[in-house]
Amino acid sequence: MSLADDVREIVALARAETLDLHVTVTHRAWTGQDYTGAATFINTEYKALVEAKQKAVRTKNGTEAVSSHYVGILEEIPPTATLSADQFRDNPIDVDQDRIILPDGRDMPILAVDGFFDGGTGVPFYSQVYLG
Repeated sequence: MSLADDVREIVALARAETLDLHVTVTHRAWTGQDYTGAATFINTEYKALVEAKQKAVRTKNGTEAVSSHYVGILEEIPPTATLSADQFRDNPIDVDQDRIILPDGRDMPILAVDGFFDGGTGVPFYSQVYLG
C-alpha cells in the first residue's frame, strides 16, 4: 500500500465520519465561451463541510483578502474540460472563473483554493475552498 492510498483512505474515513455535517454545494465550473462570447459552465453538486468564518487568505495573485466562507470537499474533483483547446482553465477548481453556490443559493466567488494533490493523478484528495 502506498502513501497515496493511505491518504485516500484517511480522507474517505474523515468524509464518512463527518457526513452528517455536510451540505450540498454546487461547483459551477467554467468551460469556456460559446460562439456568442458568453461564458459557459457545467454544474456539479458535492457534499461538503461549509463554515461561515472570516479568515485572511492569500489570493492567486498574491494579495490578501478576507474570506467569508470555508468549503471543504472531502472527495476528488475531476478536471473540467473546456469547449475548445485554445481556452485554458486551472483544474480542478479555477479560482478566476469558477463559482461555488451555497445551499442558500448564494453564488460566491472563489478567493483561494488549497488541498493535497495526488502526485500520480494530479487530482486533489480533498479541496479547501475559500469564498468571499
